[in-house]
Amino acid sequence: MLQDFFLNLSSSLNDTSVLAIWVFQILFCYFSILFALKFFGKIGIYAYVAIAIILANIQVLKVIEFPFFPQPMALGTVLFISIFLCTDILNEYFDKKSATKCIYLGISAYLFSTILMFLTISLKPIDPNLNEAWAWSFDMHQAIQTIFLPQFPIIVASILAFFISQKIDIFIFSYLKSKNSSKLWFRNNVSTIISQFIDNLIFSVLAFNLLSSNPVPMIDLIISYGVGIYLIRVVLSLFDTLFIYLAKSFMPTKVE
Repeated sequence: MLQDFFLNLSSSLNDTSVLAIWVFQILFCYFSILFALKFFGKIGIYAYVAIAIILANIQVLKVIEFPFFPQPMALGTVLFISIFLCTDILNEYFDKKSATKCIYLGISAYLFSTILMFLTISLKPIDPNLNEAWAWSFDMHQAIQTIFLPQFPIIVASILAFFISQKIDIFIFSYLKSKNSSKLWFRNNVSTIISQFIDNLIFSVLAFNLLSSNPVPMIDLIISYGVGIYLIRVVLSLFDTLFIYLAKSFMPTKVE
């Protein structure tokens, strides 16, 4: 069965270097943005952001040990970083209004998926004791409930961090763009690095300490979720400079 194939493939990849899979994910996300831009214009960027923000908030529930850092770190960083590349591309090659609209679309998509999945898990599941043929459905219900049951700290922290940091990113990028002397690489990195710090600070403190029922000690929070993840975000922000320049070559023939 195809399901068994992917299960076996996933199991075999567990023995692969975490760093190798992580780097592949980075390249996959960045090139997906470029191809979305190429074939669908800014609508493709909007669609990518809507999907990315939903998946990022699922990924953040999984913690991984990376070889370059002493403490385990939550996933989701790559997808969150890639959204900043999206708004910068919209800001640079379209306009500030398009970048701002992208923020609201992303938040709307996240809220829509959260509400819809809450309604899904609220439907009474099949009793496996009364209907053995559909017993697997109850297992699926439990899996879906584990992943999609709304996590108040994550939802609040994610939305606030995303909204505030993205608004700051767009403002700084637009301001630097208005200064004709500023270079694209400069405004891309300055706006992203500053806004990433704010995003990381708000999300980490709210989600894993102030609003969490099992708060992470502040010192561990600073080391793992603060300094550690922020440094990774800075590196990824510098790396995405190449892709914001490449985006010019991927612009659709007819600009929307």
